[in-house]
Amino acid sequence: MSGPHPLPALSCRKCGRNNPWVYVAPVVVEGSGTCICMDCAKARGWLDAAGNLKPGVSL
Repeated sequence: MSGPHPLPALSCRKCGRNNPWVYVAPVVVEGSGTCICMDCAKARGWLDAAGNLKPGVSL
């Protein structure tokens, strides 16, 4: 049995925030990568009222 896998180190592609708690569009290569934090996605109008991506938005 193997141990738990550590979460990758992510940074937001829009604001640079490190390891956001909630994010979309992660891209991970060898344990680190980028994402878009929910605050940035919301500010750009990509989310509906429930926090899901709006129809037609692809990241």
